[in-house]
Amino acid sequence: MSTDRRRMADTVDSDLYDVIILGAGLTGLGLARLLSQHAKRPSFLVLEARDRVGGRIHSVETTDGATVEMGATWFFPPFRNMFKMLKDLKVELGEQYLKGYVMYESDPNSPPNKSYSTGDDEDMFRIKGGTKQVITALCSSFDHEARVKLGHVVTSMSSEKDEARVKVKTDNGSTKELRCRVIVSTLPPQLLAHTVSMSPPLDENSLNILRTTHTWMGDAAKGAVTYTRPFWRDKELAGALYSRPGPLVQMYDQCGHDGKHAAMVGFMDVDESMSPEQRRAAVKAQLVRVFGEAAADITDYRDTLWAQERFTAPEGGAARLRHHQNNGHALYQKPVLGGRLIIAGTETSPVSGGYMEGAVNSANHVMSLINNII
Repeated sequence: MSTDRRRMADTVDSDLYDVIILGAGLTGLGLARLLSQHAKRPSFLVLEARDRVGGRIHSVETTDGATVEMGATWFFPPFRNMFKMLKDLKVELGEQYLKGYVMYESDPNSPPNKSYSTGDDEDMFRIKGGTKQVITALCSSFDHEARVKLGHVVTSMSSEKDEARVKVKTDNGSTKELRCRVIVSTLPPQLLAHTVSMSPPLDENSLNILRTTHTWMGDAAKGAVTYTRPFWRDKELAGALYSRPGPLVQMYDQCGHDGKHAAMVGFMDVDESMSPEQRRAAVKAQLVRVFGEAAADITDYRDTLWAQERFTAPEGGAARLRHHQNNGHALYQKPVLGGRLIIAGTETSPVSGGYMEGAVNSANHVMSLINNII
């Protein structure tokens, strides 16, 4: 890039950049950090459709001050690249509490079974302070206030001989066009295929791969309940539940590592037509029959149905796919659209695709590709 073009690109309010990143989730922000550390100082901009950063990392603060995870939560020992990143960012891990009896519910009309766990053999960890700490640390590693634009929905992209272009709708209703050398999409491939037009268009086989790539969390629902104290621990219960009838089908203790807040969070199987009040009532009824009357004293209830998140799953209910279907596909390992588009994100990683480790792996892989371009 010439000196004049470089000077233009270094101005954040310019319409010309080395790299434009779609999505401010773990992959997008992780790549932004790597770009900010690059010796060539490539100019970049992150465009996020939501009014918040994090993507499918979504830590929510309840009315009683607890932090509960509506998205990515757990760290596992094989996540080596993520561990290195956490260490660099000085983000700490804490063990997932699993000491006590784990409850198993096969029939809502029968008492649940239980088995004792010492918790010593479980290799599940959480981020101290909530998974949001990872996002906060990543944003602090570069000038995120200038480099991340919220409320910017990308509607189209095009590739020309010397540059790529993206057309963006902003939260105030205006539209604008931005130029760059390479676009990195960290949108779920299925969402990208359904919501962003491309010129020249991808071939039908490639588009079909995008459309049939399973979206991590895309068909998941999570619910959280908080209490004034973790009553289940007093009863030698782990706060863990596995249930066939639901609505909570897999749940764990999610009390704060500082001991200040009591919470349980789990995956749900619910009718999406139910109102939040109906879902809360169903969860309360289930917890009372499993844990007893103490479970009725819920302080706060939160849930997230990811299929209804328009910036995660396509609107109108795209086809449900087999978990991890096409994750790490060969299509995602090299640029497309004339070399101007890199499709990234956790779903594109051949290793740990669909997990936080996959998102970190994807950011690292994209950086290696960009090194050959800038």
